[in-house]
Amino acid sequence: MTLNFETPSFAMKEVVDQAVRNADVQVCDQTFGNLYCWAAAFEVALAIYEDSFVARWGSRYAVPVGPQRQKLLEELLARGVDGFVGADGCYKAWLEETFPGRFTFTERRSSADYIYDRQKLELLTGKKLAAKRNHINYFEQNFQWQIRPLDDSTLEDAIAFNERWCEQNHCLQEPSLAREGCAVRRGLRHFKELGYTGMVLYANGTPCAFTYGEPIGKAGFCVHVEKADAALRGAYPMINREFVRSLPPEIQWINREDDTGDEGLRKAKLSYQPKELLMKYTAEVVK
Repeated sequence: MTLNFETPSFAMKEVVDQAVRNADVQVCDQTFGNLYCWAAAFEVALAIYEDSFVARWGSRYAVPVGPQRQKLLEELLARGVDGFVGADGCYKAWLEETFPGRFTFTERRSSADYIYDRQKLELLTGKKLAAKRNHINYFEQNFQWQIRPLDDSTLEDAIAFNERWCEQNHCLQEPSLAREGCAVRRGLRHFKELGYTGMVLYANGTPCAFTYGEPIGKAGFCVHVEKADAALRGAYPMINREFVRSLPPEIQWINREDDTGDEGLRKAKLSYQPKELLMKYTAEVVK
């Protein structure tokens, strides 16, 4: 088997997109957008084999995706790879059935993706989401606001706002934010080629938030980025709600990615009442 790992390129996008959709993948790490945008920050490389693929993040291998995943796994094991990251519960069950006794599994809570019901994010019903509704009501009543799609006419506004956000949050002094900033800039720079969908929120004529992402699996959507002016009460929940409302009807669930172990981010993601924490595991070969 020929298996060459290369920096992600748009020539690989169709294979990755189709494999993720057909396998109904829910893990955002495996989308082409994530692999492409984080390539520089984490030395991501991709290998394509027929209608399947496997990603490598630095020295760590992700679990292969696509109809040829078993062949890819066997090839990597034959090459001496002894561990794989990013296996969700379904993939873990498949590994246990296909390679009985071959792997041990370690749960990675900080890598768990937050999955939400689309309708719940649209309507924000129930007592536990009352604070979100109150913040949105405040925003609507105190600002002249406008929602516009993220496209050629608003891209420069999103880029400028992102730079201001990074400056205000001292991205250059915080390694994780610096890496994220690099990925976001790459996503905005190649927005069209990546097939992203996004939105910009304006308050009193000034951009105060933007977001974007891409479809995942057969009925999901992965929100890769959401940035807002935290000083404007309601800006974050406002763009969250409006963006979900704008998505096509076939989207039934939203993946808002993991919290990286950051306590503030974890609290924020939990406050939206996810329907599921999509746990991820590291699979290691039994010695």
